[in-house]
Amino acid sequence: MIQEIFVSSYERAIHILSQPLTNENLLWILVPLFLTLILMELYFGRYESEELGWNTAFGNSLILIFVSANLVNHLVNNNLWVDPIKAGVVYTLLLIGFILTILDYFHALPEQLAFTISSKFPISFIAFLAILFVYVDIPLDYITLIALIGIFIIAYLIISIVHILTPTFHGLMSQEVPNPK
Repeated sequence: MIQEIFVSSYERAIHILSQPLTNENLLWILVPLFLTLILMELYFGRYESEELGWNTAFGNSLILIFVSANLVNHLVNNNLWVDPIKAGVVYTLLLIGFILTILDYFHALPEQLAFTISSKFPISFIAFLAILFVYVDIPLDYITLIALIGIFIIAYLIISIVHILTPTFHGLMSQEVPNPK
């Protein structure tokens, strides 16, 4: 039974990850999302002394609103707005985006919590999930849940490896440059 669940979850994960290769519309929204994720992770891997700031957290939370706009467009253009699951995913994403944006704008959460929630990886993963559930017919069951947890763990490990392999910057940072006066 456990082996069956594992095999089914693995097959579902492969199905999910292969969707951008078979659905051209996914590429137009996923490529910019993943490109910015990779570039930001490379940046913060290289400049380890820099931290996510409120402005970056705020900007990241706006991504959920922009992705929601694309998903609303997809629902309307494909007459999918009547699908309660797809519409629910979009409206939930939009609501989360607005709530996070407001919380980040007003610095309403403790800094560490806000920066963790609104960092690039969680925001991109949430957007990725919403995009998949709207663009692709994926069953909402425990197999999908296990597959998505596996994808999350593997993606997190890949990002961690990128951080480890990215050479860190050891030169003078702008704060360390002496004042010329």
